[in-house]
Amino acid sequence: MRAQAMKGWGKWTRFVRHAAAAWVLAAMSGAAVSAPRETLTVLTSYPEEVVATFERAFERRHPEIALQVLWRQHRDAYDFLQGPAQGGVDVYWSPAVRNFADLAQEGSLRKLDVDLSGLPSHVGKFRISDPEGRFVASEIAGFGFMIDPATLARQGLPAPRTWQDLTHPRYRGHVLFPVPSRVGFAPTLLDVILQSEGWDSGWALLSEAGANFVFAQTGGAFASLSQGMRAPLSIAVTIDFFASSAIANGAPLAFLYPPGTGYSPAHIGILRDTRHLDAARSFVAFVLSDEGQRLLFAPDVRKLPVRPSVYRDAPRGTHDPFAANAATAGATYEETLGLSRYALDNALFDVFVTQRKAELTALWTRWHELNDRQATQAADGRCLAKARALLTQAPIDAATASDISLRKTFDRRRNDAEAGARADAYEAVWASALEARTSQVRQWLSEEATCLD
Repeated sequence: MRAQAMKGWGKWTRFVRHAAAAWVLAAMSGAAVSAPRETLTVLTSYPEEVVATFERAFERRHPEIALQVLWRQHRDAYDFLQGPAQGGVDVYWSPAVRNFADLAQEGSLRKLDVDLSGLPSHVGKFRISDPEGRFVASEIAGFGFMIDPATLARQGLPAPRTWQDLTHPRYRGHVLFPVPSRVGFAPTLLDVILQSEGWDSGWALLSEAGANFVFAQTGGAFASLSQGMRAPLSIAVTIDFFASSAIANGAPLAFLYPPGTGYSPAHIGILRDTRHLDAARSFVAFVLSDEGQRLLFAPDVRKLPVRPSVYRDAPRGTHDPFAANAATAGATYEETLGLSRYALDNALFDVFVTQRKAELTALWTRWHELNDRQATQAADGRCLAKARALLTQAPIDAATASDISLRKTFDRRRNDAEAGARADAYEAVWASALEARTSQVRQWLSEEATCLD
C-alpha cells in the first residue's frame, strides 16, 4: 500500500510539474500550450530527492521528453517487469545488482548502444558494469564504517580502520551491523568481507566481531543516524550513501573505507520492449554524461560518480574510488560468485551469527577474560586455543558452500515450497552442529577445564 501511495502521489506531483513546465516552455517558444511531448517511463527505487534532481535537469536539457517515474523496491520491481510488455517501462534505473543480472540473463534488457567513452568497467579489480553492454553502472557506493567522532572520543575508543579491527572486545555493543537477510545492501557487504578475507578467515572474523554487533533489521536504522549516534553506538558498518548526504548537510559524522573494501553499483538499462528507444537512450546518456554525473554531488544526493573526470569538481572530502585504486587493487571481487551465493551466505550468517548473538557475546567475553588472565594465573592455554578454533570454524566448509545444487536450493526457497523445505532442513542440521560445538566450547572455557594436547 505504501508503494502504491508513493507511486500515486509521485505521479500526481510529476503531472503538475510537467504541466507547469510544458506551459512555461510553450510560452517561451511561442508554441501552443498543448504541444505534444514524448513520455518516457522510468522504473526506479531511488527516493524523491534523487529522482527530482535528475528529472528537473533532464527535462531542461530535453524539453521534448516528459519523464513518468514509477517507484518500486527491488523485489517488487523485478516482478513488475515480468508483466505484459514489461509493465510499459522503458528504462530501469536502480541500485539492484541481482535484478539487473537476472534481467540480462533472461533477455529482458537490450544492448544500450550509447557512448560509454570515459566510463571504466572496473574500480580497481571490482567490476561495476555488464561486460556485454546490456546495463552499465550509473553510480557506486562503497562499504565501510560510519563513525561519530565525538561519541568515540567520549567512549575513549579509536576509530576502526580494518575489518579485523571490528573483532576487538573494546567495541562490544558499539557497532551497528546490518542483517544480510533483511537489509538490501548487506548481502554484498557480507560477501565482500568473505571474499576479501577468504572463506574460513572471513567466517572467523564474523564470529568474533559478531559478539560486538548490535543488529539492524532495516536500512532505515542507518538513515536514522543522520543527526549523530546515541551511545552506546558509535560505529555503523554500512554503505557510504547513508553518511555522505548527512555529512553534506552538516551531520557530525565521518566515513572510513577499509583496505580491500568493495563497491555496490547502481545500474541503468533499457528494457527489451521499449517503444521509446531514442528517448530511452537520451536519458541513459544524460545520466552518464558529465552533467548528469555532477548531479550526484548535490547535498541531498551525494553518491559516487562512475565518470572519473568529474571528481575534479567534487566537494572537498569526497572519496574518489578511482584514485584509491591502490587500496582496493589487492582484492579481486568476483561479482558472479557473490550473486550465486548471496542467499546461501545470508542463511549461513543467520544460523552462525544472528541467531547465536547472545551466545557469541557470552562465549567471546569469557574467552577474552580467560585469555587476559593467562599472564598472571595458570589458565590453560590449550583449552583457550581449542575453544577459539571451534568458535571461529566456518559453519560449513568452502567445498560444501561451492555446491551448485545447495546454492540453488537457497535461491529458490522463497518461491518454491520444496526448496524451502530442503533449506529449512539444512539450517536445522547446521544449527544442531553449532549447538554441539557451543556445548564443547563452554566446557573448555569452564574454570575447571583441563585440556590435553
